[in-house]
Amino acid sequence: MTKADRFFSAQNKLASYDNATFDLMDFAGNFQDAYSENFTLPEMVYLLRNSFKQGVTHRDVLGEPMNTNEDRSRGFCMISSYLIYSMTGGDKVWELQGTNLHWWLYHKQSHQIFDITHTQFDKRTLYGHYKYGQPVTKLKTDLMFFDVLKDKAQILARRAGLAKRE
Repeated sequence: MTKADRFFSAQNKLASYDNATFDLMDFAGNFQDAYSENFTLPEMVYLLRNSFKQGVTHRDVLGEPMNTNEDRSRGFCMISSYLIYSMTGGDKVWELQGTNLHWWLYHKQSHQIFDITHTQFDKRTLYGHYKYGQPVTKLKTDLMFFDVLKDKAQILARRAGLAKRE
């Protein structure tokens, strides 16, 4: 593949990612009861998905460099789902669901899945996750895991502009 082909391929991937972000923002508008004190859910989606495109976010949150050949949201499902959950009503609005490989939110009132990082998977793989997923409380997790998850969610919130910098 030539440099020009690689460039246009990367541009197409980013354009597809950005289109999916706007579709997700539109979908997020359906969840009127999911809001934080300072941000609507569509605003949160926009800020988070834009932060996933930054190499520094990958380094600070995931502890690894960004792989530009993969979907920018790869690796952020647990952290971003937990962050949205904790900022937009928690158990009153959402149920955290997942498998050992992927997490998402289930809206209790509308019974719809809200998955901010769905673009990292093809439809068949997503279907398998959603079909076999269960409430996160039933997954093998421990308190230390949740402490690390909360810390990483705070870092992500700062990187995305959803929290005050220390």
